[in-house]
Amino acid sequence: MTTLLRTERARRGLRATDLAEEIGVHPMSILRWERRERLPGPVHIHALARVLELEPARVAGFFDDARSSVPAPATEVGHRGQALRDLRWRAGATAAGIARRLDLPVSTVYNWEAGRARIPAARIEGLAEVLGLSAETLVARLAAPATGIGRPDLPMSPLRRLRHRARLSQARAAAAAGVDRHALGAWERGAGSPPLAALRHLSRTYGVPVSHVARAAGTEPPHLLDRGRWRPGDLPAVIRTLREWAGLTQGQLADRCACSTAAVRTWESGRVVPSARMRTRLERAFRLPSGTLDAAL
Repeated sequence: MTTLLRTERARRGLRATDLAEEIGVHPMSILRWERRERLPGPVHIHALARVLELEPARVAGFFDDARSSVPAPATEVGHRGQALRDLRWRAGATAAGIARRLDLPVSTVYNWEAGRARIPAARIEGLAEVLGLSAETLVARLAAPATGIGRPDLPMSPLRRLRHRARLSQARAAAAAGVDRHALGAWERGAGSPPLAALRHLSRTYGVPVSHVARAAGTEPPHLLDRGRWRPGDLPAVIRTLREWAGLTQGQLADRCACSTAAVRTWESGRVVPSARMRTRLERAFRLPSGTLDAAL
């Protein structure tokens, strides 16, 4: 039991930095939690359980012995900070930004949010200004019970679930798929849909069919990716779909075909039909057998 967190993290191929990034804490906090030198608050216990795919009660039990040996303080000075994370997310503020404005180490802000330290009364005025609140409002909201609205308690989206099944952190998945980490986070939150090329890369990274990734992202791959569904007159849409699937811009496709970008635009708009020679170049660019595009003429 004493190595539960470290064992489960290693079993999923996660580094301490990966796990820290997933739940928004400093990597040193993960290492201290694993050694039970520090104790996380309820929000982080649930976050650990979610990322490590464990029951929250099991994670809480890991810290029970350590908690029972910690003497309760005789007096409490300052304000509880467990509600701070929700407040700063609502204000669009980062822990690093707050720390910079208040001239503090960012670890201090994380300690407030995790309940490891209380917010000194002398810091309330400056903190309220950063969050766009009055000091009185901030004190009242800090005193209210934690709502658990913050990101660690959000239900896991289907796209995020695919990543967790592959045992990859957001940063590692994005790097493996060749996509932007912030874009991947937005897609997992339902803010926008991955482009075709990203669906293909994520499919390869997670080891599942493209259709699975597309459905998890709330979209469907275009039917024109299936050559068996091409019909006469589909060529403009087919060229555009294949280009997007390959992750190419019109200019990049033009370079591969040794033609102008304007020519690619006219093909995709249907104003001009590419010649037989250009269709051959397109087939080479998309790695299609010779004569394949004729079915869409």
